[in-house]
Amino acid sequence: MSKPPAHPGAALLAIAGMSLVVALALEIMGLSRKFDALVSQWISGSGLGGEFRQLPSYAVWLWVIPLVFGLAAGMLGSRENWRRAVLWSTTLALTLAWIPVLALAGYKATVTMPFGALVWCGLWSMIYATRHQEPGDQPG
Repeated sequence: MSKPPAHPGAALLAIAGMSLVVALALEIMGLSRKFDALVSQWISGSGLGGEFRQLPSYAVWLWVIPLVFGLAAGMLGSRENWRRAVLWSTTLALTLAWIPVLALAGYKATVTMPFGALVWCGLWSMIYATRHQEPGDQPG
């Protein structure tokens, strides 16, 4: 049985859009604050001195929105699952790398919401891409 044809534009908008909705829901429910507080406690105990400032909330969204759309577009436009997995894991690693970089700059890391959005985006991009024709495949 052949795979159905892909509709990457619609899939991109749906997957990235729902990933941002999940991120917003994490933020509204307060679930992200609990995990971000744990990360802040861990960083505070790292030996870095000084007061940590709160990162403006718009700065996090300025990172998350293009990254979610870019991850979905990259994964949906790539052939082979291993390439998609490399894109996904690299994006997650870059997001987790915020923690020490922001700590050195004197900011509290807020990574739960972006991380949740990227996990959701990568998971559904991978599922969609494996169930539909890959880019460059001949229909039928």
